[in-house]
Amino acid sequence: MNADDPHEPSGAYVLHALPEEERRAFEEHLAGCRQCQEEVAELRATTALLGQTTSESPPGALRDRVLSQLATTPQETRPRAEAPGPRAGEPGPDTRARVRRRGPARALRMALAASVAVALVCLGLAGWQWQEASDAKDHASQVEARADRAEEHVRQVEADASRAESQQENVTKVLTAPDVRLQTQTLSDGATASVTFSRSEDSATLAVSGLPELPEGRTYAAWFMEDGTPVPAGLLTNNPERRVTLLKGTLDNASAVALSVEPAGGSPQPTTTPLGAVPLYA
Repeated sequence: MNADDPHEPSGAYVLHALPEEERRAFEEHLAGCRQCQEEVAELRATTALLGQTTSESPPGALRDRVLSQLATTPQETRPRAEAPGPRAGEPGPDTRARVRRRGPARALRMALAASVAVALVCLGLAGWQWQEASDAKDHASQVEARADRAEEHVRQVEADASRAESQQENVTKVLTAPDVRLQTQTLSDGATASVTFSRSEDSATLAVSGLPELPEGRTYAAWFMEDGTPVPAGLLTNNPERRVTLLKGTLDNASAVALSVEPAGGSPQPTTTPLGAVPLYA
């Protein structure tokens, strides 16, 4: 302990930074020094308040930084010679000595506050960076999901285009075949059905006009009639008035193409009385 100023170790005492011998000496001095008692009480209150600002453990280097700050802070010691008495209006020696003793305490409080402030700023930056990274990850996931949906849509469009192209090629083959035939029949509801077919291409198309719009859950279905037995030949599009439908399957022994109203998705056998049948004459 500094023999010239026994009050000086108050800051180190509060931080438990005094060697054992100096700690005991200062505690003996503290027991009879009111000023040091007030100083220690203030420092303990300050450190307690600072400790409440965060639940994080202080960095391991905090103590060394504080002690380093104390070591480099200029200290004024009590002069050995008796100083002349104060002039009128000036503080007395006891007041000036007390102010000097409070200098290290203020420096300690400032150092502690600065260290805690730095820790809080670091924690705040870490939290902000974590949130930014989390938001970026969520955004990337959303972009990736949209990209996957777009890619799936493109694949579906390409598949539909490929089927349409293949169907158009088959329709062209039927229409340009040397043995192409066209048969037309009026259906029971007044609509007209036309079948174009080619035995050499073993394929047929169906075109309709005047068909009424069906309610939701119902569709038109075509059938090849083979020896009186209906064989599924495909479903018409949602708007059959706008296109020629390439019938599925082969002609084989088909003698006619019938049309009926069926549940959406079709059925293995007609569930309603056919609207009519277009005969296929060779």
